[in-house]
Order: sequence, then C-alpha cells, then structure tokens
Amino acid sequence: MFYIFLDTCVLLDISTKKSDIPLVTALEELIDSNVVTLVVPDLVIAEYERNKEDVANKTTKRLSQEFKQVKAVVSEFAGENQASTLEVLDDINARLPLLTDANYVTINRVEKLIDSANKVSISERSKIASVQRALDKKAPFHINKNSVADAVIIEQFSEFSDGLPLNTDSCFFITHNHNDFSAKDHRKPHADFESIFDSPNIQYFNNLVPAINAIDEDILSEIEFHHDFTEETRGLRDILNEMDELVDKVWYNRHQNRMWGIEQGNIKVVPEGTKQYGGDVIHENILNGALESAQRVESKYEDVGPWSDFEWGMINGKLSALRWVLGDEWDMLDT
Repeated sequence: MFYIFLDTCVLLDISTKKSDIPLVTALEELIDSNVVTLVVPDLVIAEYERNKEDVANKTTKRLSQEFKQVKAVVSEFAGENQASTLEVLDDINARLPLLTDANYVTINRVEKLIDSANKVSISERSKIASVQRALDKKAPFHINKNSVADAVIIEQFSEFSDGLPLNTDSCFFITHNHNDFSAKDHRKPHADFESIFDSPNIQYFNNLVPAINAIDEDILSEIEFHHDFTEETRGLRDILNEMDELVDKVWYNRHQNRMWGIEQGNIKVVPEGTKQYGGDVIHENILNGALESAQRVESKYEDVGPWSDFEWGMINGKLSALRWVLGDEWDMLDT
C-alpha cells in the first residue's frame, strides 16, 4: 500500500489548474483500485476549506484580466485583422464563465478524494515537536515566517509514517512549498527533515507527477492521452448557430402540422383583414409568409423531417437544453 500525504498547497493547485486534471484522475483510479490511500490531517482539511473559494476566484479574475490585456493589444495593433480577431475574442469572453465554472467541477472531485481519505487528527506529540522546532529554529522555521501549520503537518506525517510496518508499506509526503520544506535542490527535503526521510520507503516529493510515476509509471501517460482528446467547451457562436437550426426545424414541423390541418379542413384560410382569430383559422397573408419561410428552411437544411417520435423528442430536448444554458427556463420551445 502507498500512503500519500498531500500538503494543502498541492490540493489547492490540482483543484484549479486545468493542466493538473490528469493528476486528479490518476489519484481517483489509484485510490479506487486500493493501490493508494490518501492521508489527510484535519488541519489540511480546514486550510483547504478556508482557501478553496479564494483560489478559484483568483483564477477567474486572472483569466478575465489576461483576456482584457490581450483585447487591448489587439485593439491597438491588429490593423486590418482587428475586426475578425475581436470577434474571436468576444466569443472567448462569452465562454469564460463556463471555463471558470469548470474549476468548481474539479474542486468537487478533490473534495470527494478528501472524503475518501484516511483522516488523522493532529496529536499532542506533533504539536510539542513543532514547538521544539520553532525553539531550535529548524525548518520550517529557518525563514522569517510563521510556519507553525507547516511544522505540525510534517510532524504528523512523521508520526504516521513511523507507525507503518518496517519496509512493507510506502509513505509519500508531497508539497509545492519548497521554501519551507525543500533543500536547495527542491526535489530533496531540507536537511532538518532528513531524520523523517531516512527510510527508503518514506519519500519526499515536491511534485505530484514523480510520486504517481513511482507508484505506476504508465497511468499518467494513459490518462493524458485520453485527456488530450477531451472535447473543449463550445463557444457562444457554436451554441447560437445550433439553436438557430433547431428553432428553424421546430418551426418547420409546426408549419407542416398546420398545412396538414388546412388540407384536412380543420384550419380555415381567411382573407387578410378578416376579424377571425384562433387555432382553427389562418389569414391568407400570414400563410403566404409561412410558405416562403418554409421554402427557405427546405433550401437551407438537408434534413427537415419527417421524424420519428424519438427524433422529434431529441430535437426539442436539444433546443430546451441550449436555451437553459443561456438563461431560459426549462421547456422553453417558443419559435
């Protein structure tokens, strides 16, 4: 069994960086297959809960700010290509809320990893050992910074790893905080932590990738291969174009039903200006306009029906779903 301690900064980073999504997937698969057990101190859980929203919001603001900077440069220097470039940027801008909301999907996945973890409470021994580190000015107190939480986390890791059967299970400590934990070579622990990592099965990593590769050298490459083919979020133009087609087809089907009603004598065609209204009459000028619109739909699309009940349900369902994404209520099918 591989026991993995993730520092709070690692959990926050994999929650908000799109490039780290394969790492989340790898952890999920290794945990589900009982190869890895995630070990999370209650202090790390508290820090994660306290900071996750702030980190997600900062990511959103960063994307928005970077977009504004790019748009300003294009507006000033794009020249004859300015209009087409700004059109593409406007489409990206419309997509930003969907892209930033994706952060919360990953946060939810990380929260599920934490829920499945072996949760440990900070012991009195770890607290006392952390105070002694502070008094001795040993890492992570070797820099002018309040590093109590970091000291407690590494001491709790030490206590947990000491309790493992000798040379049977492995225990990994993974952090991105190289200032507090790493030596000059960031891949190695600070000299003040050497006693914690003096066993070959107790290892230090400053990155989750080599830790996962040490457990299964193939899993990340396989996941990244599939991740490379993950479909990107649709742009606003794509959504609106699809909606236009669906609206045309829904309207066309209703038009054909109206024409059938006229042929069957259920709907009466009356002259323009006739003061008759309702579902059983249609004014001649409106019908003529509808016939012209129907011809445009027929010339625009190869497939305008007739459709089976299933196909007709799919068309209506797609239109309802796309309208819901853009703010309408469910079942909004007006044409």
